[in-house]
Amino acid sequence: MRIGYLKNLGRHELEQASSKWQTLHENEKIDLEPVGYDEIEAKIQNGEVDAVLVNSRNDIYQALASYSVSEIALLALVQAGNFNKYQQTVELGELRNMPCIMVASVADEKSEYHYLKDILRIKNDLIAVETLGEAILMVESGSGYLIMNEMTASHVNDDQVQKLFLLRDGKQLREKYVLLAKPDDARVAEFSKMMRENIN
Repeated sequence: MRIGYLKNLGRHELEQASSKWQTLHENEKIDLEPVGYDEIEAKIQNGEVDAVLVNSRNDIYQALASYSVSEIALLALVQAGNFNKYQQTVELGELRNMPCIMVASVADEKSEYHYLKDILRIKNDLIAVETLGEAILMVESGSGYLIMNEMTASHVNDDQVQKLFLLRDGKQLREKYVLLAKPDDARVAEFSKMMRENIN
């Protein structure tokens, strides 16, 4: 089985579910490959991948089904020292004077912009960088803040970066993880269940 994933989501959870899958289905290997946002539908329809892991974009794909994986808390990564070190949360409004850093290749910039501006309703200026490494350097230097989900942010270990749960009007911001695939795909349904068990 071939599973795609949006590059900015990382592949850690997919790797965990893949090894579990391979234990249960001895002869079936899972290949993971990064996919650009604009390629998702074509790659699934052409059979190049069986499913793609995405975060909620509210795009409607007429021919694809969504297999729910999880809802994950969003965090703001900010330069350490800007907020009390014991602070756990931050209101979006408290970040209004900082640009929001967007990690996206040139090809994915449009969909990432749409996600941040229209889905998460981020009003800040956006600065685009191509790699997570660049984004972390910008956060360390106080050039902006980065939004990541709790799963992906857990892999950033940097004492110059503070992670704060992101709130809007006191309410925790979350994003949905789904696998997009053809309808009625029993293998993808089973794989999404494994991912759900791993994450939750």
